[in-house]
Amino acid sequence: MKCKLFQDTPAAPTLPPNTDILPEGSIIDDPSAYMLVQIGMAESADDECTKAVNRTPAQLNQARYEYSRTKKGIHPDDFTRYDRGEIDGYNMDGSDVPGPNPAEEDEEESSIILPENYNEEDD
Repeated sequence: MKCKLFQDTPAAPTLPPNTDILPEGSIIDDPSAYMLVQIGMAESADDECTKAVNRTPAQLNQARYEYSRTKKGIHPDDFTRYDRGEIDGYNMDGSDVPGPNPAEEDEEESSIILPENYNEEDD
């Protein structure tokens, strides 16, 4: 059973530690390759894997999206903000990395009241 990786992926953990990276497009030939497809890390590379995956194209697209969100470390409380494009992850200090659709800040009204002609030049 075979699948093809969507992105660079660390090789399986071993003792001693294995620091190898499997590059995007690598073919995994393993009886449990279908699980990588089900969680959104890979796509089926043969009929046997496709049958074992047992998911619709929509379910596979959703799994791939959810995997990318999880890989970025998005906290479940922020899923909605991420889904709306307001954030794209977190900085090392925990602050948000702005997404493609940053949230609009609520403008607070000032308590200072200016005269209507305040900006007009003096005659």
